[in-house]
Amino acid sequence: MSEQQVPATIATALSEADERFKQLDHALAALSDGDLHRAHRDGGWTVAQVVSHISMCTILWLGDLKRVENDPDLDFIFREEVGHDLLGYPQPTVELARRQLASTRRTMSTAAGAVGPDVLARTVTIPDLGTMTIEEWSPLIIGHAAGHVDQAFEIMRDRELAVGVVA
Repeated sequence: MSEQQVPATIATALSEADERFKQLDHALAALSDGDLHRAHRDGGWTVAQVVSHISMCTILWLGDLKRVENDPDLDFIFREEVGHDLLGYPQPTVELARRQLASTRRTMSTAAGAVGPDVLARTVTIPDLGTMTIEEWSPLIIGHAAGHVDQAFEIMRDRELAVGVVA
């Protein structure tokens, strides 16, 4: 979508966000590394965690847009999928967790493979992990997500909740 096609409300939000991010960047430049990792005196997140959250919210929203683009039946997005899980928010139920897992499965099947050859050929660096093409990274990232199933099973076994858990 070219800049001329961006709806005015979105263009305004993007411009305002960019200005706020610029202000934050200016403030960050005045901090030390130690300051970055200090939380409010009453507790809560550190400045570093807030910056990470801003980044994750943005990346997750772009992923949500890709999901919507590739899954015409998608009409529900979980709060975590926009990077927003408030402290004190009610804990999810088993029903909600199962719906979220079903949504993730749909996303993997409808959007994760819907990447054009130009994007697959792009080389990107993930700090501390290396530099590869999107085509090379994708199986690793997808495998990483799937690997957490074993982690969930281990928790269930440890808590003796392993009914129906495959070893």
